[in-house]
Amino acid sequence: MKQNSKVLDVTLNLIGTIIGAGVFGLPAVMAKTGVLGGTLIFFGIMVVALLLHLLFAQVVLADKTKRRLAGYAGKWVGGWAYWAALVIFFFKCCGAILAYIILGGEFISAIAHGLGLFDVVWVWQLVFWAVGAVIVFFGLKIVTHVEDDLTWLLVGAMLFSGVVLVPFFDWHGLSTLNAMNFWQALGVMFFAVTAMTVIPEAVDIAGRNASTSQRGIIWGTVIAGVISWIFGLSIALAYPGVQAAADISLAFPPIFWWLIPTVGVLAVVTSYLTVTQALKNLLSLDVGLKPVWSWIVAVAVPLGFFAITARNFLNTIGFVGGVLTGLSGLIVCLCAWQVMRRKGVRINWVWKWLPLPLGLVLLAIVLQELMTYVKI
Repeated sequence: MKQNSKVLDVTLNLIGTIIGAGVFGLPAVMAKTGVLGGTLIFFGIMVVALLLHLLFAQVVLADKTKRRLAGYAGKWVGGWAYWAALVIFFFKCCGAILAYIILGGEFISAIAHGLGLFDVVWVWQLVFWAVGAVIVFFGLKIVTHVEDDLTWLLVGAMLFSGVVLVPFFDWHGLSTLNAMNFWQALGVMFFAVTAMTVIPEAVDIAGRNASTSQRGIIWGTVIAGVISWIFGLSIALAYPGVQAAADISLAFPPIFWWLIPTVGVLAVVTSYLTVTQALKNLLSLDVGLKPVWSWIVAVAVPLGFFAITARNFLNTIGFVGGVLTGLSGLIVCLCAWQVMRRKGVRINWVWKWLPLPLGLVLLAIVLQELMTYVKI
């Protein structure tokens, strides 16, 4: 009974981490790939993410010392991998923060427009960034207390979408498939279903029990993936013309114009604050910067990217998911390759060799996303 309780805790932890801002990119990419095509790609990516989560859990279980990914990379692969993981995590955080600024501002602008207020998007994006930067500076702990509640509010809104939009579904869209756009969806979907940063915490919640960790990770990844897929499917069927996160509200009857922007901004702001704080901690604890300078870098670098990029939410999470998360996954595979070959440890041959094909899949995703991004 106690182990089952821990499995549930791990499952809920994974669901709460995976379901976030990334889900708002799914309807657009499913519309581009076709519902059938998007479904096939999505569940393929979900399997890749699940295997990656399970491999990372094996790496964590092999070391009793609490570490971040960079720490595991340094121990099992070498010093170069430590710094590579550190740099990748830095830019991954900056890219995710940029995505949150873009989307948060778009949602606030949509709310302002609905209320007849000032609705210039880039102004609200800067307001979103500034307020979040101040909160991170003062470290308001209220965010920690409300984050879980907001996650479940988002889950509720996603499931509600799947119900309220059924009368508006274009059922002919179920069989649509556009293979030409498959590669463009990989990064966005990978961003939406991965949660590598929380795997060490999940293993600890499971009491460092391998079976409990694996069961919780499997259930959490699959349930979060299915809920996210239902949301993307519902919007794509109800409004096949969706091209961006800002278009999602158009799938709903006018009376619900406020639903997605309101729930969305609440979900995005918690993600923004959490990731910015994680980046600040990285710079302070791992790099050795003073707290004030850590805060300045953590909030200034994403703002710099905001100033020089096209401010496209889908392109941003596509790059973060396809390239930076993919590279992090490659480092996990390298760590797992070494862990599975420790002397005196008997490992099932599937686990022993899994890092190789999984690493090749991740490498293909990274290279394809880089080529797609260059073309854009």
